[in-house]
This record gives sequence, structure tokens and C-alpha cells, in this order.
Amino acid sequence: MKKYEPQRNNPPVSLSDGQGGRLLVREQGARALALWANEQEDSAFWHADGAAHPDLPWNVGGDRTWISPELDYYTDASGQYDVPAQLDPGNWKLDLSSNSLVAASMDCELLHRTSGRNVLLQLTKQFTLTPNPYAMNSGSAAGMSESVSYIGYEVHTRMHLSPGDSRPAAECESAPGFCNLWSIMQVPPRGRILVPSYGPVRPRTMFSQTDTVNVELAPHGFRIPCEGVHSFKLSVDALSSTGRFGYLRRLDDNRSSLVVRQFTVHPSGIYPDYPPDDSHYKGSCMQFYYDGGQLGHFAELEYHSPALSIDVPGASSDVSKVYYFVGPHDNIEQISQDLLGMRSVL
Repeated sequence: MKKYEPQRNNPPVSLSDGQGGRLLVREQGARALALWANEQEDSAFWHADGAAHPDLPWNVGGDRTWISPELDYYTDASGQYDVPAQLDPGNWKLDLSSNSLVAASMDCELLHRTSGRNVLLQLTKQFTLTPNPYAMNSGSAAGMSESVSYIGYEVHTRMHLSPGDSRPAAECESAPGFCNLWSIMQVPPRGRILVPSYGPVRPRTMFSQTDTVNVELAPHGFRIPCEGVHSFKLSVDALSSTGRFGYLRRLDDNRSSLVVRQFTVHPSGIYPDYPPDDSHYKGSCMQFYYDGGQLGHFAELEYHSPALSIDVPGASSDVSKVYYFVGPHDNIEQISQDLLGMRSVL
């Protein structure tokens, strides 16, 4: 496997909507590092303060792209967890040839541990700003209120995969290996994850430090309060997912923020990120993690794209949109109802 060489430390770049909204993109990790709806408000994303967890150099916050299944690429045979440096921060290079688009690209090689096979990846990402949905759909006045600030962006990620050199066959397992794009957005704690679904669904527990995770079930979705001192990760399969989720957080007595992510779900796709007790599970397209304050105090809103086999050359592409609103609580609750079909409270 090619030795990882640290990339240059270039400053982040930004896209501005001309109305106070701004997206900040960091070359290291090619991540959306901050998202401001206006100059007075905090970012939609959690951001490390420099002392959150110094032993985790990847844990800086924002919206990042990793590769999954997690247990196949980030753990060794003893179960020790380690993020490959060639993936994050990686050797991304930004292309700033346009004032309205930020592009990033890199090549890397990863070991799929359970099969013993290496995979060669070419990754590209493109960030552009996206209009307020209410500017196109005026059926509700909530999002058009002057008291509500907005910023949004689209990210288009592409992956080309080539099989790499493998360990001797005697050292490899016979089970096939997979590789897929994995999007992870870190957000501040003490909000509620809002997950609309096709009918009633109870999320699957990927792992948890407590026997019971507080999940508020609704007829067409559920809410997850991100509070307390125990970490957990929950999952929703591709048959139940609507391809949209959100995070609503009270900022003070009067104002709230809402971030909504829109992505494409393929019910017949392979989503191979599996829990430790079920390596054959192939349906996890959405996941929600809360760190319990142990890694910096944040939650993660995650989704996966369908997987490629690592045995043959292949390519995949993923497009998602992020909408971020800040304003009076009643307005934000109405926007949540419009975009997610649910509010932050039962």
C-alpha cells in the first residue's frame, strides 16, 4: 500500500450567498467545515474547540465523506479503531476556478480488513450553494418570513474504484467485500433528530452504552433527543427511509435552528454497514450517532450510498442537499412540518 504523505495546510475557502449566508470548505478532509445562515448566528455544524479530543485528529467537526462498512475499514483484527490518515485528512486538493463552486479531488488506497483486499479509490467532491426551497414553493409563508435566515448547499460526490493488490488467498476470507460513500454531519448537542419514515418504524441499535435509547416514536417517523452521558448509534433501513432527515435545536427562549438533509435512497441497493453482531446485514442507509459528551459533545447525522463490490472496477455517484434555517421558534417548527412532516415535539 502506498505510504500516506501529509497534505499542505491551505486555509479554508468559502462560498457566500450575498445575504450574510456562507459555507466554509476545508481542504483537509474536503469537508464543509462551517455553515452560517447569517453573520450573527452560530454554524449549523459542531466544531471542535481544539481541546475536544486531541487524540482524534479527524474530529474537527463539519460535514465529511468517509468510506464504509465501518468495521471493515477502521478496525484491525483485535478490534482497535483507527481512521486511515490517507482517507481523513487525506491528500485532497481544492480547485477554486469558479466563484460559485468549490471542487476537491484525491486518490487513496484502503485495506478492506476482513477480506484482506486493497482498494484504489479516486474521489471527487463539488460544493455549490442551493436556493431556499420556499423561493420555489410558496405554499407556506413560514420560510419566506424576513425573520428567518437561510443558507443551503449541494454536494456531489463521485467514487471510482479499482481492485488493488491482495494478501495471499490463504490469509483472506471468502466473503465478498464492499465499499460505499458514507456522509457524516456533526451537529451540536441538545437538539432533536427528526426522522420521517414510510409508516411506523423503530430504528435498529447499532451499538449503545445503555440498555434503552430514548426514541420518541410517531406514526410516520421518530425523534431522538441528543442529551445525556451515554453514547449510541441507531440505524434505519432503505425500505423505511424517505431520503430526508433533520435536526432541530432551541437556541434560546425565542429562536431555533433547523438543518435538513435530502438524499437519494435505493431500496434495492446494497447498504453494507453492519452492527458488530450481524455482519450479514445489508440495509442500513441512515444512521444517527450521539457521543454522550465523550468525544467533544456532538451528534452525527449520517447516510450511505449503495455499495460497490471491491472485486471488480466500478463507479458510483451521490448527490445531496442541505437546507439550514434560523429564526423564531414557531417559524422553524412550521418549516420542519413542511419539509419533514413532523415537529420537534409530539
